[in-house]
Amino acid sequence: MSRNKISGIPNCICDYFECKEYVKYLGVLIDYKLSWKNHIDSVALKISKTIGLLSKLRHLVPSHTLISIYNSLIAPYLRYGLIVWGQANKFLLDKLLFLQKQALRFIFFANRRDHAIPLFLKTKLLPVICLYYKLLAETMHDVSNNLVPSNLKDVFFHTAKVHSYNTRSSASNNFYIQVSRLEIMRKSFSRVGARLWNELPTKLRMQPKMTFRKKIQKILFNILESEDNYIDLETLIRKV
Repeated sequence: MSRNKISGIPNCICDYFECKEYVKYLGVLIDYKLSWKNHIDSVALKISKTIGLLSKLRHLVPSHTLISIYNSLIAPYLRYGLIVWGQANKFLLDKLLFLQKQALRFIFFANRRDHAIPLFLKTKLLPVICLYYKLLAETMHDVSNNLVPSNLKDVFFHTAKVHSYNTRSSASNNFYIQVSRLEIMRKSFSRVGARLWNELPTKLRMQPKMTFRKKIQKILFNILESEDNYIDLETLIRKV
């Protein structure tokens, strides 16, 4: 079966435009299935090169210098566009988590089988899924406070504006979550962002941006420490 049939692209369109496996838009590789595999593979390759550098430099410089290198040469690749591709398949995200753990073990001369969560806590660095949660929460705080462009704000609707009858959700000024049978829609930014925001305590949602950011980060580290495991996004949404 041809790719255009799999992806639902009409043959007539493909006659005029070259159908590519992925395209690069603002530094993010977008594939025709929105799996984000190509982008994550690209990020993983760039991070791997820096890990090679860490493995050599760790014998020459102190750990705080290596952490600075991590923050300068690894963290930006993890953060860039993460709001878009952070809902990728767990198998793909685990590639990046593996590299994060590898980098931290190199920095602290840890054995490759040593548990890495204590290293995340020690360095105040978040595993990729926790980082995704943090960035998504901060974005939703901006959405709630009308600090985002209209084209982004307009994908969210408060429950009270969708229907007139009074519910706990509308009284809490929650965002309306559209129902969809398609997994790709259930994982969309508008649905996941709304669910995350609706689950946050009202008192936390009302905090100023800087206070909100600090509290979210503290909560995530507390969960990481108490769970002592790399939990998924759904669990994070329920626990925070």
